[in-house]
Amino acid sequence: MLTDLKIKSLKPKEKPYKVLDGDRLYLQIMATGKKFWRMRYKLKGKDSFFTIGEYPMVSLYHARRERDKAAAQIAIGLDPNIEKKADEMRKKSEDSSTFFAVSEQFFLKKKNDLSDNYAKQFEVIMEKDVYPAIGDMPISRITAPYLLKILESIESRGAPTIAILARLFISQVFRYAGARLMVEADPTIFLAGVIKRPKVRHNPPLEKPQLVEFFEKLSLYKGFPTTLIAIKIMAHTFIRTKELRFLKWSYIEGDAIILPADIMKMSTKHVVPLSPAVIELINELRKYNGGHELMFPNARDSSRPMSNTTINRVIERLGYQGDFSGHGFRSTASTMLNEMGYREDIIERQLSHMERKGQRRAYNHAEYMPERRCMMNEWSAFLVGLGV
Repeated sequence: MLTDLKIKSLKPKEKPYKVLDGDRLYLQIMATGKKFWRMRYKLKGKDSFFTIGEYPMVSLYHARRERDKAAAQIAIGLDPNIEKKADEMRKKSEDSSTFFAVSEQFFLKKKNDLSDNYAKQFEVIMEKDVYPAIGDMPISRITAPYLLKILESIESRGAPTIAILARLFISQVFRYAGARLMVEADPTIFLAGVIKRPKVRHNPPLEKPQLVEFFEKLSLYKGFPTTLIAIKIMAHTFIRTKELRFLKWSYIEGDAIILPADIMKMSTKHVVPLSPAVIELINELRKYNGGHELMFPNARDSSRPMSNTTINRVIERLGYQGDFSGHGFRSTASTMLNEMGYREDIIERQLSHMERKGQRRAYNHAEYMPERRCMMNEWSAFLVGLGV
């Protein structure tokens, strides 16, 4: 049997020659001085040889391991030369099918179907938490333990919701890869429920005395007039923060705002009747922002909406941190309008809530517009009476 010392002592001759190691493995020394590991084998009655690699890049130890691997393949009828080419092709395919590459393919294909907020979340979470860990890995070699480490790392910094989103986004990439036969399974299925979703803490609605106190404090707040108008419009119309931020002047049609499906939570067009009080607020707002496309543009870049934290930062400065938020105007309005005797169907429709029960959701297409307009006018009048 060969040793490293003996191999190093082998000198080239005029013609190539072989030195046996054992069990069909030999070293062929070329006239140039190069030395190659090769193995003799017979498959289906045909003699052949398998080139393992060049010494010293392939050591004696690794040559013997490759010989044993090839012998196992031959024993079950596989040709090691064909298997080697298949491995090389597989590796080449893996190099061009990293998680990052597949994720980018998925994102580019699906981007137009995603909301701006969803697309932004996907990009941020992938770039911050996922790509640094597995971006360069062939997607076919990524297993659940790699992904668990990512999710636990995110959770450990106090962001369980981000961890849940990361699992969702990773799963989408794997399902995309699976449909293209790049992977055989989605390893995230083993991680379902591993991160516990935090309980959502809903801020209680304000009662009438608290509502009066809130707007008394707001009237003394020295901030941007447009932000104060935004808060008042939210109180009168109880639309969502995102819907307010993305309002455009072109959405106003007469005495209503028509919110398009692409900014709505339920992706359905929504009509908001405007009371005289809200129209007055909008006319005041026009003095500040009437020259822009957006009704509430960002102070630094008018092509973008105001920050999604602007409203809540003001509310926090008024002393309501953890107790109330912009979203709380919706629950406040809902509670008080129920107390005023308005039917739940009308209130829920104005809140743009969708029916959850299948049959009722399928057949309840009523807009209740006359009742909603009456309700919104009375709600505004109620707020004006409180000094809003």
